[in-house]
Amino acid sequence: MDLHAASALAVVFAAIVVLVTIANRINIAYPIVLVLGGIAIGFIPHVPIIELPPALVLVVFLPPLLYWESVSAPTSEFRANAFWIFQMAFGLVILTTVVVALVAHAIVPGMGWGVAFVLGAIVSSTDEVAFVAVADRLNVPRHIIGTIEGESLVNDATSLILYGAGIAAVVGASFSLSHAFGALALSVVEAVAIGLAAGGLAVLAWRVIQDETLQGVISVVVPFVAYLPAYYIGASGVLATVVAGLFISRFTPTVLLPMAREVLTGFWVTIVFLLNAFIFVEVGIQFHHIVSRLNAYSAGQLVWWGSAIAATCILARLVWTFAQGLLPATNEPEHVGGKADWSHVSILAWTGMRGGVSLAAALAIPLETAAGPFPFRDLLIFITFVVLLATLVGQGGTLPYIISWLGVKDDLAAQGEERIALAATARAGLDCLDELEREGSVPGAILELQRKRLRSRYAEFGESAEGAAETTAAFRRVERRLLDTQRKRLIELRTEGKIDNTVLRRVLRVLDLQAVEIGLLDSTGHGKIEEESQ
Repeated sequence: MDLHAASALAVVFAAIVVLVTIANRINIAYPIVLVLGGIAIGFIPHVPIIELPPALVLVVFLPPLLYWESVSAPTSEFRANAFWIFQMAFGLVILTTVVVALVAHAIVPGMGWGVAFVLGAIVSSTDEVAFVAVADRLNVPRHIIGTIEGESLVNDATSLILYGAGIAAVVGASFSLSHAFGALALSVVEAVAIGLAAGGLAVLAWRVIQDETLQGVISVVVPFVAYLPAYYIGASGVLATVVAGLFISRFTPTVLLPMAREVLTGFWVTIVFLLNAFIFVEVGIQFHHIVSRLNAYSAGQLVWWGSAIAATCILARLVWTFAQGLLPATNEPEHVGGKADWSHVSILAWTGMRGGVSLAAALAIPLETAAGPFPFRDLLIFITFVVLLATLVGQGGTLPYIISWLGVKDDLAAQGEERIALAATARAGLDCLDELEREGSVPGAILELQRKRLRSRYAEFGESAEGAAETTAAFRRVERRLLDTQRKRLIELRTEGKIDNTVLRRVLRVLDLQAVEIGLLDSTGHGKIEEESQ
């Protein structure tokens, strides 16, 4: 890495820290601030810019992003909302690709069908990360979030398959819509098989290798083991990675060591955040550079083309989603009492935010074809950016007001399930203590101490939760005070030279894990316990 690249990386990561801090302070989803901040930075003279190799974006950035999305996804909601998810993930993506291609071919002079199809595929899929960053600040039913997350995981695969067909058409100077759809069907089958194989190998390796560090290494490798083989045979690396992640998520509670799960959760959350933030900031920074290369077009043309394509994407989603709501009622959550819940349908229709996948696909457009430079490459990147800006800032920024206007509120499904789980596990623990008492293998004093702790847990989250909630909340306040006191004394011991730094870190880890447990139990009252997945 040369000095220029190192300087550019330093600028991007410094910008991420500053911009996300600002986003948190002003209570705006961080992708919006990162993109706008990146644009502002790009206009500063002599700011170093990283030119990412096109293939690197898809091969290095996408696998970990998609893997974590699929591993941490609400899979039960996927099954319940399959009717909506798959129609939007396939039908809506195909519709958007075709409609955008028609509009682009009609309004941009000289743009061929192949290039127009590439643009349609790039902007046809929504981005789960962009939505979740917004949704984290909203109180909406979990099944709505599950539907949008499920759609975005699958529609990435659909759009990138169509994207690959369009790229091949431009490079090969031929294009066949029927061939593109045939390739889509074959790619889906191949990707599912590769994803299941990669997931199965990972689970088998975790069962055999009972080492925290090596289990972590396997977790880092899995996305690429799923993505790269599919990518190189022309199948969907995206879908293969998603399938592997969904398969693995069923087994991580049993095959991973507890500490491996704890460490890997923090690792993946951090890595995924950095990758997404990097893409948002870097493309924002490159916006000025992209615009400067479009001297052949007037400002009016650029505004018109970008606005027209963005409006086409938004309108296509609105029309498709509301039309889907008119289909015969099913047992889907969006249909209540035999009729569509139009407030929920409206939210689904307005959450068409584009993000990292569209940007990565645009940046990955080849620089050259057999006939010369890739036609309209810079213009496609510019239009993609305009679509992202219109959907992320325009739709994402107004979504809180839409939800408030529609009167949609969280159904607290997660909170109810968390209470059920905590009460059931406490009950199972109490039953185990009764069994140990009958065996007579454990001193009664130890059993009684454990029984008091589990009874308190069961009283808070079981049927008699109302009477115990205030008491247990006070109990946790005392626990926090005790932990603070112990942590302070531990640091004093290190300062006094009575314990080594390595000892401090191990004991501090014990105290930190206790603090994490208290925080998780406290958050249950607000319906949100962070998943411990990998």
